[in-house]
Amino acid sequence: MTINRYLSGSFAPVTEEVTALDLPVTGRIPAHLNGRYLRNGPNPLGIEDPAAHIWTLGAGMVHGVRIRDGRAEWYRNRWVRSSSVADRLGEPRRGTPVDERLDMAPNVQVAGLAGRTFALLEGGIRPYELGYELDTVGPCDLGATPEGYSANAHSVFDPHTRELHSLAFLYGSQHVQHIVMDESGTVVRTTLIHT
Repeated sequence: MTINRYLSGSFAPVTEEVTALDLPVTGRIPAHLNGRYLRNGPNPLGIEDPAAHIWTLGAGMVHGVRIRDGRAEWYRNRWVRSSSVADRLGEPRRGTPVDERLDMAPNVQVAGLAGRTFALLEGGIRPYELGYELDTVGPCDLGATPEGYSANAHSVFDPHTRELHSLAFLYGSQHVQHIVMDESGTVVRTTLIHT
C-alpha cells in the first residue's frame, strides 16, 4: 500500500486549533520588531479519497505568531470559517452569506489593508476577513467590482503608492481584471484585460 505523501510528514494535515502563549525563544528577537507573522495554507478537515488527495486541497488554515518587545507573545492557528467549515465544526455561520458555489475557505494568502486582515484565494472566491487573533469575521467585498471580480490571492501592496494591486479572475471567464485599491480599501481603478 502506497502512502500519499501529501498526507504524511510535513504535509500532514493539522488536526486541531492551538493557542500557545509566551513562546520560548532561542536566541533573541530584535526589540524593534512589532507585529504578526501570518501564513495561510490548505488544511483539510476530512479527506474523502486519500489516494487522490493533493496538497492544494483543503480549507484554509491561518497560522500566526505575535511578536512584541523581543517576545513571541502568542502562536495560534485557525481554520477560515467558510459556511462549509463552520457547518462541519458545528458552529454558526459568520457574516453575510455568499453564493454557495463560491463559498470556500481561502487557503492561499493572507493580506493586510486598512488595519484589517484578509484570507484570499483565486477564481472569484470571496475573500474572508479575519480578526486580530485570527477569528473569522466573514466573507467580504475586498476589491469587489460591478463585474463580479474581487481581490484574489497573490495581491501585492505597493508601499510607495500605498495601494493594493490584485489580478482577479473568474473561472470560465475570458478576462482578468487588474484591481487597484487605496490604503482605505476603496477600489480606485480597474482595468479589464483580455486573455
